[in-house]
Amino acid sequence: MSSLLEATGISKAFAGIQALSDVNITVDRNERVGLIGPNGAGKTTFFNCLLGVLPIDKGAVWFDGQNLEGLPVSRRARAGIGRTFQRIELFDETTVMEHLLIAERICNGSGAFWKDLLGLGRPRPAEIQRCNEVLELLGLLHLGNEPIETLSLGQGRLVEVGRALMTNPDLLLLDEPSSGLDLEETASLSATLQAIQAERGFSVLLVEHDIELVAEFTERSYVLEFGTLIASGTTAEVLASPAVRAAYLGTYELEA
Repeated sequence: MSSLLEATGISKAFAGIQALSDVNITVDRNERVGLIGPNGAGKTTFFNCLLGVLPIDKGAVWFDGQNLEGLPVSRRARAGIGRTFQRIELFDETTVMEHLLIAERICNGSGAFWKDLLGLGRPRPAEIQRCNEVLELLGLLHLGNEPIETLSLGQGRLVEVGRALMTNPDLLLLDEPSSGLDLEETASLSATLQAIQAERGFSVLLVEHDIELVAEFTERSYVLEFGTLIASGTTAEVLASPAVRAAYLGTYELEA
């Protein structure tokens, strides 16, 4: 298998309702791929199946030549899959730096999680250096000691990305990273993500409702409708597809 990620024949049902039906998606190395579709199309369910949060009913997930069947979420993360969430998931009463340190400890299995939460696990110089490197990439180095509660939503989104980057992912799953951001924050997030992806060389699978962000950020895209793939190809081809427009995009016009 040549692709970094190959998800083949992924099917998942809940109480008889088919959430995913025979979905096939690939992501190559250093590639940015979009996964779009209307609400309820199955996009987040697909992410959860990739990560092992949900068991799949049929199909297989191959990552870097390894079949992930039966592996728990933690093992998949350590294999090189990172993720952000649709609803921002940050810990209150912690600093930006502490978020990244906790991710570093969990990924490497060094130190007990409860010690991190209680502030009893003193960070080593190498850990601090790694956190500072990621914060600098994100443009957040000056906020390392700031409480999470003081950040803007856009900055919080970047902290989530930074937390995922601490696992050194080969594939980063971004679940609606622009949710709640204004146009300026979305443009800034897109530019930052592209710069980091180019420098670090990981792949990205992006779930997103902001079609302009998808058009700007991704090279290829897949479209889900009611758990079934209805289109795939270059992002420009997909966004110009009459079937996609009818299912999801309405009168959106892709700029030349």
